[in-house]
Order: sequence, then C-alpha cells, then structure tokens
Amino acid sequence: MSATSRIKALLAGEQLARPAIAGWFHLPLVDRDPEAFIQETIRLTDENQWDFVKVMSNGHYLAEAYGADIQFPDDPTQWSGVFRRYPITGVQELATLPVLERDNSVLAREIGIVRGLVDHYRGNVPVIATLFTPLTWLQELTQSTRPEPVLAFLRQYPEAVRHALDAVLQTNLNFLDALLDVGIDGIFLATQFARSDLLSAEEFHAFCRPYDEALLHHVKDKTWFNILHIHGEHHLLFEPYLNYPVQAFNWENVPHGVPDEQRTRVADLRARTDKVLIAGIDQHQDFYVGGGNREAVKARLEQRLTQLREESGDRRIIFAPGCALPLDSDRRLFRLLAEITLVPPVS
Repeated sequence: MSATSRIKALLAGEQLARPAIAGWFHLPLVDRDPEAFIQETIRLTDENQWDFVKVMSNGHYLAEAYGADIQFPDDPTQWSGVFRRYPITGVQELATLPVLERDNSVLAREIGIVRGLVDHYRGNVPVIATLFTPLTWLQELTQSTRPEPVLAFLRQYPEAVRHALDAVLQTNLNFLDALLDVGIDGIFLATQFARSDLLSAEEFHAFCRPYDEALLHHVKDKTWFNILHIHGEHHLLFEPYLNYPVQAFNWENVPHGVPDEQRTRVADLRARTDKVLIAGIDQHQDFYVGGGNREAVKARLEQRLTQLREESGDRRIIFAPGCALPLDSDRRLFRLLAEITLVPPVS
C-alpha cells in the first residue's frame, strides 16, 4: 500500500493497519541548492518511511524573493538567517509593495524543487508545498518571527497593510498556480497569528480570514490533502479555523512547560472536528530524553503514540511533531516513528 493510498484511506475514515507518520526539519546547508535539497529530502523521506513529503523550503524564501539582504547560516543546527535588511521598514514600502510573478528567480527555484520531488514520487507519496498565510508573510517581510512590528503597522496604517496583503496574496496565487501546474497534492499553510493574545476578533476578520480563504479556495478541487499549521505553543485559537477548507490540522499539542489550561489537547480538538489531526510529539523534548538514549526516546515516543490514539479515539491521526524536528539531535532517532508504529498495539 503506497503512502498516498494510506493517506487517502485515512481521509475516507478507514482504519489503517498502522498509524500514519510524518516528520520534517530544516535543511539549512542545502535548501537553496535545488538538486542537493531534492536528493536529501528524498533520502530522509524514504529512510524514515514518512507518509507524506512536507517540502521544507527555506523559511525566508518570500523575503528573499522580495529582495531582503540575508546572511544565510553555515551552521547545520541553525535554520534562520540573519537579516541585514528587510523588504519592509516603513509605511511607504507597505503601500507600494509589488506583486511578484512566478518567474521571480527565488520563486522559480522553489517551483523547480517541488517539480523534482513530484517527478520522483509520481503519486506514490503525497508532496505538500509549504506556504504561509499572507499576514504571516508580511511579518516575515517586516521582522521575521516577531509579530510586534507588523501589528503596530496594522493598527497605525491599516490601508497600507491591506495593500501589502493584497500584493502578497496575489504573489502567492501566482506561485500556487505554478505549483499546481507541477502537480502538488496539497499545501501546508502555516499561520503565526492563531493566538488569542495577538489579534482581536475584528482584526482577525479584517486582516487574516479573507486572505487565508482566498488561498485555500484557490486550491479547492485542485488538491486533495491540505494542512493548516497553527504555529505556537500556548493560547492557540482554533475556533475561527474549524471550517477552513483543509483536510488536516497540525499543531503542538504537548508543549513542554505549558500549563494544561493554555495548550490545546488532541481530545479538545477531536471533540470539535473530524478532520485529520497531525500531532503527538514534542519535538523540543522527546528526542533528548535520557540524553538522547535510544531506548529512552523509544519509550517516550511509545507513550506519546498511546496518548494520541486514546485522545483521538484512534481515528484520523498522523503521528508527527507539532513543528519542525530539531536540528541538533541524533537524526537516527527519527526512524523510531516507523519502528514503533509497525508494532501492533497491546490489547
């Protein structure tokens, strides 16, 4: 049974013989070298027996496409580059942000990478392209992972922000059309603004939802496995996203040190949706148990899988991290996901 057949069976509500699994992590030394990136992604997917490819594009690719000056890392344990200049530093740049076409050199590079993966797997493993919601991209163009600057712009210069969001949306639609032409199976759409402590309900409906939905409706009936990634560890906001036209949610359900009342458990979300839930692993902690001892990590992952199955009613789940896997752990430990899911549960 191919990975694609397994995911399609999962979406159809069928019980799999063993749980589906997935993982992904940044590849900072090769993610701007298309051929090396394609080959390393294939090697990792096959070696770990993951059930879909989440294309782990360079996290700054749209900022790079818009002309950011970035010093990219040469340390394999660091994914993020150092920005020497952002594309947006003030209201004038917001108000005049241009639309980029698919032939932009950076976007063309990313399209080529996805084409190489689709051509390799030929439908046997789903290939899922990574995009960010327009407001998340605007944050990346303004100050990478810090929301405060873009939120200040949003509240002081809402019309300029709307112009910039329109430009980023159209750029993403142009990019998406190329990815659809290549033959992607779906998108992994990440938002960093699904938190109750960042936006008011009014701001969400003005600056998030219309743009998110425009992206998702653009791929409707053209892709079959779309994932919404709710980024963050605490105070995550799921209610407005429950009726988004995606097939799966991915988030950090077991973040270390976060009080129960501030995190979203699998059981909490399963009670509100029948979509596929991609969760179960604390990527920040689980691969370091016992100093990274293989048996200790295996025991922790077995515990996590049992918890995921119990909380979800053992249906429509993919055992996976809530975000990118760590770069400084022993990568041989990632193979344990396949090892433990191949063993039938004790009844």
